[in-house]
Amino acid sequence: MQLPRPVIVALLALAPAALSAQTAAPATGPVLKLEPYSVTGSRPDDLSSLADKTGVDPRLAAQSFAVVPRAVLDDQKVLTLAEATRNVSGTATDFGFNGSSAPLLILRGFQTTSMTAMGMMSGMSSYYLNGTKVQGIPVNMANVESVQVVKGPDSVLFGRGEPGGLVNVVSRPVSETTRFSLEGTAADTGAYRVIAEGSGPLGTGRALFGRLAASTTRVESDRDFVVENILGLSAGAVWAPDAKTRVSLTVDRVEQEYRNDYGVPALGNRPANLPDSRQFNDAPELSTIDTTSALLEFRRQLNDAWSLKARALTLEADTHEMDISPWRSDLTTGEDRIAVANELARYYYYIRPDGRYRLDQFTLDLTGKFETGSLGHTLLAGFDTYYGRKTGTTYFQQLNSVNIFNPDFSQTPRFDPAMAMPVEYDDHNRWTSVYVNDQVALGHGVHLVGALRYDRTSAIFAAPGTQANKESFVTPRAGLVWEVRPGHVLFAQYQDAVAANNGRNVDGTPLDAETARQVEAGWRYTAPDQRLTTTLSVYELTKSNRTDYSLYPVTIQTIGEARSRGVEWDFLGRVTDELSVIASAAYTEAEVTKDPFYQGTRLANVPRTSGSLWTRYQLAGGWAVGAGVFAQGQRQGDQANTFQLPGYARTDAMLSYDFTAGIARVTLQLNVDNVLDRRFYTGSHQFVKDWIAPGKPRTFTFSARVEY
Repeated sequence: MQLPRPVIVALLALAPAALSAQTAAPATGPVLKLEPYSVTGSRPDDLSSLADKTGVDPRLAAQSFAVVPRAVLDDQKVLTLAEATRNVSGTATDFGFNGSSAPLLILRGFQTTSMTAMGMMSGMSSYYLNGTKVQGIPVNMANVESVQVVKGPDSVLFGRGEPGGLVNVVSRPVSETTRFSLEGTAADTGAYRVIAEGSGPLGTGRALFGRLAASTTRVESDRDFVVENILGLSAGAVWAPDAKTRVSLTVDRVEQEYRNDYGVPALGNRPANLPDSRQFNDAPELSTIDTTSALLEFRRQLNDAWSLKARALTLEADTHEMDISPWRSDLTTGEDRIAVANELARYYYYIRPDGRYRLDQFTLDLTGKFETGSLGHTLLAGFDTYYGRKTGTTYFQQLNSVNIFNPDFSQTPRFDPAMAMPVEYDDHNRWTSVYVNDQVALGHGVHLVGALRYDRTSAIFAAPGTQANKESFVTPRAGLVWEVRPGHVLFAQYQDAVAANNGRNVDGTPLDAETARQVEAGWRYTAPDQRLTTTLSVYELTKSNRTDYSLYPVTIQTIGEARSRGVEWDFLGRVTDELSVIASAAYTEAEVTKDPFYQGTRLANVPRTSGSLWTRYQLAGGWAVGAGVFAQGQRQGDQANTFQLPGYARTDAMLSYDFTAGIARVTLQLNVDNVLDRRFYTGSHQFVKDWIAPGKPRTFTFSARVEY
């Protein structure tokens, strides 16, 4: 970790001197402002700029989406992105790399990163940061305002992506008024988090505003050898010279060090019954990811009908990936070490001691409203370019084997490049696109939606010197929205999507990209006072051109197909002045429909039934209580359906007390996760039976926050 904590403290100490008590301009960044569990005071244009990007009121969007607001994140004391998305229907987790701060999420049955295209060791999380796609980068939840989940394909507006949907992480904004806060959180496992933040106007004028925040997080657990530390620093400034212009700049630094938890193996058709602490990755060195990003945004209201928005992001990450991967397969002898001796062979597998990830993206959007005869149009025309690349030599080295019931870790060697096999890859993804979206108001509450996107792409994940795949795509979108009466909206949509690039065959010929299509219909209700909103939807989603390696190394075929269809329900709101609720439920049928080996099997880690319920009740005198349950049915643990993860229902609870002390507002809070201390499993790797991720045991967390 390169950024000393005293530097952070010093920077925060200087913040009050730089901030005055003037009234600020509107907060920077596309953020849906929510009072606790309510949509009261929300700004529809902000959510549409991300979830739908079109400038249309999101209540009239032709597809499903859900938001987990800051109030829920605070009440549940969320430390990871997976803990946030568990509040949304149709979500789950696979086995991801890069620590708990970068989980591999599943939406509507499909991972947010394709392992069928990119290989089994490409299980890095893919999500959106303030509207820009990033991959394998840790999420610093201390700097998150809300988490938005857009359901189903969204390639027309956001470019190439997996068909289940996208998760957009919205950063904390610059405040409208001067604010300072300090928060500390500690758990009985040894985990802790400290956040300090200052925000408000800079100087005596009304045109320049700023924000400075710092955090340190330790995600400690009772699992052997598992550790994760995150240090974050965020600085932002907004210049608003007039009511029609806003320019913002945000710079973030996140330093993460971690040792991955590879979980437990399967024995028979269930996870092995091992001690709760047992874990087999004891790499002598910690892995690290140090990320620096800068986001520049320009917004200009051209007139009453038209506006222009430009966004430029650059991100760099230095990586040091040093985990030890346990596997039942001995790649030297071909033996199944679990079957022979209840052992796991261990490897420095796919490690990258000196890697770098670079991302550059630019987006330009023009939105406007106009009429043609009796028809009202809301038009979006845009251009974007994206270039992500990863460099660095990867290595493979076989180590020793350990008994899963009585492991001996005393002989674990440090990584030695001289003893390892280096592997070089070219790994980049580039696209340039133009798109247009028109939502036409026909009258009587009926709207037609039509969109088209043209992409030129270049992508490669192969040995150096291999020619990149260069393709062009035209992707359509069509939808219908009917506001039956105020607050009640029926919607339907058809959308195509372009997902992962499948690279090249063994003879050098390019493989077809993975594609998808979805049909969806639903009902959305928003209360007249916007205190609550709920969405019910049905969908069928098919992903094609999944890679088949059954004839490898002779040839690779893109003949696979998988289908997910189901029903989803989401609810967010204040039922009464005292009672707030966020809830979800899903029924999902997800299976492989074409494949020489896997046809008819269920997609891994996808339960048929799942749901969540979290309630908060405000008592008198500043007290509040909260409780919830997060449930998933039985899931198949791998793509071959050779073992199952048992279903579970995890119960959490919260008690908080708010009071004022002088000019400060103080919140004391106690959270208990997994109140009943039930053993459960959050997910597994779809192609490796030895990496099953256990859930956390009963955990007590205490926090204190001071705001003024």
